Amino acid sequence: MKFSLSIPKSSLKNDVFFGLFSFALVLLCTQVAWYPMGGWVYAQLFSVTTGAMVAVCYMYGKVGVAGQFFALMTFYTFINPIPSGVGYMYTLFMTVTLYFSVVAFERIRRHPHAVRVAFCFYVFVVPSVGALILALLAPNKYDFDAALTLYLTDSIAILITAPIIALALYGVKKPNAVKDYFTSLLKISKSDWLCKGLLIVGILLVFNYTDTNSTTPYLTYLLLAPLVTLAVFNFSELTQTLMMMIGFGMIFHSEAYDDIHTLNTRLSLFFMFSLIIYIMLEYKRSLRVEIEGNLKSLYFDKQSNFGSYHRLDADSATKEDFVVAALDLRPVFKYPLEKRDSILRQVSRFFEEHTALYEQCYMLYDVSALIILTSNSERAIAELEAIPAKLDDYLEQRQINFYPEKIHYCRCRKGIRIKQAVNRLNVNMRLGDKGTPGYVVDCDDTGLDDYIAMLEELHVSDVQILRQNYLNIANPDKVCFELLSRFCFDGKVLNTGIVFHCAQKLGYLEQLEHKIVMRQLVYLSQLDQDSFEYGSVNLTPEYLSDGAAVSELIEWVDSHHIQPNRVNIEVVESGSIDNPELLQENLNRLKERGFRLALDDFGAGHATYNQLLTMPVDTVKIDGSLVRNCITDPVKRTIIEDLRSIADTLKITIVAECVETEEEADYLKRLGIDYLQGYLVHKPMPV
Repeated sequence: MKFSLSIPKSSLKNDVFFGLFSFALVLLCTQVAWYPMGGWVYAQLFSVTTGAMVAVCYMYGKVGVAGQFFALMTFYTFINPIPSGVGYMYTLFMTVTLYFSVVAFERIRRHPHAVRVAFCFYVFVVPSVGALILALLAPNKYDFDAALTLYLTDSIAILITAPIIALALYGVKKPNAVKDYFTSLLKISKSDWLCKGLLIVGILLVFNYTDTNSTTPYLTYLLLAPLVTLAVFNFSELTQTLMMMIGFGMIFHSEAYDDIHTLNTRLSLFFMFSLIIYIMLEYKRSLRVEIEGNLKSLYFDKQSNFGSYHRLDADSATKEDFVVAALDLRPVFKYPLEKRDSILRQVSRFFEEHTALYEQCYMLYDVSALIILTSNSERAIAELEAIPAKLDDYLEQRQINFYPEKIHYCRCRKGIRIKQAVNRLNVNMRLGDKGTPGYVVDCDDTGLDDYIAMLEELHVSDVQILRQNYLNIANPDKVCFELLSRFCFDGKVLNTGIVFHCAQKLGYLEQLEHKIVMRQLVYLSQLDQDSFEYGSVNLTPEYLSDGAAVSELIEWVDSHHIQPNRVNIEVVESGSIDNPELLQENLNRLKERGFRLALDDFGAGHATYNQLLTMPVDTVKIDGSLVRNCITDPVKRTIIEDLRSIADTLKITIVAECVETEEEADYLKRLGIDYLQGYLVHKPMPV
């Protein structure tokens, strides 16, 4: 339980209720304190009234001040009237002091140090005002020593009782906070309870067996110091305050009240001791606030109130046969922070109000997904599969631009590592293309493990460069070739297409391309520059849209004395082009520096007539899907013949990929294609 300096929302109903409640509470405290117990007991109980006054002022603002004013006026008029009017003057000055504190704190309550200012004001200023007024107006009853006693007891009472009363009032206002607090206590392990119990027993023993010896009053505090320091950093604030109350009752024994100097000494020591405890509490609170702020900046879940990974790990450990599902939230995390948090709150409300799965939902920010635990039954699976459509309708009604498309899930059994299941789901979400439905994931499938491990631990030794020569139809003696790549991991050759697919979907494409192109350029730098016409390297639009990557490429070629016109950069198929303007700008840079440019995979993906007409390319490569069986397919022949006419107009050369038969080669030669590439011409060979 915790609360900050705040003034309750004002309304007539609230004002009346809080005012009457404050009146009753303060009047009850003064009535109990006035009950003739005498001596030191009276001094302590009367100080509780000061703590109650500060608590209602702190919690209820101006209406709390009004309530305590009428309570004191009632007390000094009907219950304990003082003929000299000291009670009325005390009431007036205390009310004015508390009223101005409320006015001041209303203005500074949002300041980060507002709570500290309030602490100093209520602990030091308010008791001094009360003690000073009584010392000035009743000098015969309150001399300097008595006024000091009053000041110290009021200060200690505010330190101890005001937080307790304020916490109680906060609990009445928000009963769920009390429930959560006691629930957290029940979750404490037996070893922690034992540790706390031993500390409390040790503190009580010190109170009982050291303070009774009046000749060694300081021994109590010397023994208490290490015990209370341990308690401060291991117990909740409420437990610490209760311990101080126990000490307040045990240290000040009745025999000490007869000697006011001894009482003041003990009060001063205990006051300083209490301040040290609160200083440590403030350090603990400040540290917690700082940690919470850092966690928030790391995108820990502060908006949706879903569970965390640690709770997911604990909950899944006790289940026998269950299902782990994942809802992809990556699109949400592309929005600005404020909009992202707003969407997460709505997603949370949907699961809380429209499903029975809210308590089994866990937000994992590192994989940008909502993880759901449920039973392995047909009904549970049906509910899971219906979630994307229902959530889509729910968010659309609230005009929220997020469309959950699919949900992946896998069936698990007791003993499975939940991290393994989450990783499997995360990989499947990222590798799945947009628009594909969700499906059951096999948590035991290890087919992609080598690919992911290779990308995570990517080393230059895992990349092997292959060379495939072209056939220059007009000048067969001119050497042209394309540099390809092959990947190995733990002695196994990996499928190149799957490697690039995983790299693109999982965010490893940039570093993969960087290692590949650097190895290819190293190979080109080792060749005699006059021994070949050009060598082709493949680069994606994402790589070529990165100005820093293009600058590094140009600098590397220059520093290793490679003639730029010997390097043919093929813009390969890689989905849609996100920033065509930036890509065009970087291609122009490369063209100006003398590099050759080629449009790869024409007839597939983004490689269309529009790119052919706008990109400053020297060569266009016909995709192998158009070349295969072109002899028997009139549509493919028409596309190839049209491309030949356009290339003549643009004065660019054409490379036909995947030429595998003599018939295809003869047809392409008659058509005037410039270069042939394929197994018929040359098979890729390691360099």
